[in-house]
Amino acid sequence: MISDPTPELLQALASVPTSQFLITTAFGDVRDGRIVERVQPCGTQPAMLLIAMEKGHTLSPLIRDSRTFAISLLDPNERMLQRVFGPDRRIGDDPFLTYPHQRGVLGAPIVTRATAWFDCEVVRHLDMETNFELYIGLVRSAGLGTAPAHRLNAALHATRAPDARANRSRPVIDRTPVAESPVERPSSALPIRNGARVR
Repeated sequence: MISDPTPELLQALASVPTSQFLITTAFGDVRDGRIVERVQPCGTQPAMLLIAMEKGHTLSPLIRDSRTFAISLLDPNERMLQRVFGPDRRIGDDPFLTYPHQRGVLGAPIVTRATAWFDCEVVRHLDMETNFELYIGLVRSAGLGTAPAHRLNAALHATRAPDARANRSRPVIDRTPVAESPVERPSSALPIRNGARVR
């Protein structure tokens, strides 16, 4: 029998470097994506990537049926992705209707404002006895996105500091509304004359 992880074990696991990636796939007319943190190269000849993703996501059957997925390394300053692909999105909505993307050679959608992307064919799927499942993808195509080039290095090293990892296990998701309503805007007490506020 496997015992529950101790706080020390969880803190040690949280110290392993991670970054933010978007995994996407498509099968038939259905396409979807989600943000993941656990992506590692696991081969160079040929190039392969290993992705650990929590079980039970609607993306899993799409990857199983299409045998493909794309991985995009996210620009840490691209907050719109959190809104489009974050947990607050309604299941069934097509997130790519509102976000720029291109179709990969294997059919998976690839966001163009990433810093780098990989189009992969699934060669292994491992259903582990834990809350994560593993996908190993053979990289069929790769490239750089349209995010500024200087952000690529920042994205590759966008890991949480060790002291911050102990306090939170997931990145903070920006839930700021896309546009504030007139009621929410702060108003000024200064009078307006001829279209300008008088001081």
